[in-house]
Amino acid sequence: MEQSDKLKRELRAYCAFLLTEYELLYSPADPIIPALYAIHKDMQLNNRKNMDIAALISAASSKMKPQVFHFNSPGEAFKFQLGITLRWILIGALVFGFVWTASWVWSARKDLDKAKKIIEHSKVTDKLIPYVKTDADGSYFIEFMVTRQGNKEVMKVAKIDKNTIRVYLGKDSISAK
Repeated sequence: MEQSDKLKRELRAYCAFLLTEYELLYSPADPIIPALYAIHKDMQLNNRKNMDIAALISAASSKMKPQVFHFNSPGEAFKFQLGITLRWILIGALVFGFVWTASWVWSARKDLDKAKKIIEHSKVTDKLIPYVKTDADGSYFIEFMVTRQGNKEVMKVAKIDKNTIRVYLGKDSISAK
């Protein structure tokens, strides 16, 4: 297969390009040069097509690029920002209100539990009040004496250890049912 003069010139130019660009020395008569030249031309064509496609995509995307916030009158941007601010204030107020309501309900339940305990202990306190005495300093105290057999037990006392005395006042008739 004989090469035309035009192809020979192109192959010589390609060999010169390889020498100047990549410092590769090939003879235009080398049998590998036509294949390399064909690959080189295909890659150039492919690169050109890719650049054209990229330019078309860039032009199309610049036309399609929407303006996110396009305000026509001078006060619109301020009103828009004011609306965003009010939205965040409203969301914050709702969250704060929820937290405040939850803490108020928790506090009310805690107070209710305290009140129930006070009412439960008031029955015991009512039984102890008649036995309260005051000393010379004005301090209140209750004297506990161990009961002897034959005496009527008002309450039961148990000595747990040398520092602790447990006083049993009897069972609640309401809760025993």
